[in-house]
Amino acid sequence: QALAFAAACKRINGIINRVNAENVAEVLAAMLAEVNVVRMRGHICRSLMTSQAHSPTFTPVYACLVAVVNTKFPEVGELIVKRL
Repeated sequence: QALAFAAACKRINGIINRVNAENVAEVLAAMLAEVNVVRMRGHICRSLMTSQAHSPTFTPVYACLVAVVNTKFPEVGELIVKRL
């Protein structure tokens, strides 16, 4: 279980680090297909917030990603709001 969790965390980090304005739809589709979003919502939120802190120029891209994920899984959007 620990290995599966670590692999999922690495996948999430890789997916979020790959996102840019041109490939938001592809990255979002990959994330929804590869990752159990409800189970990994804490790590998704942490990874998004860390990535946004390191590169503020991508803030609109991360906001777009969060907005689309929030429409499908409101728990993720609620958790991000709580952690802000």
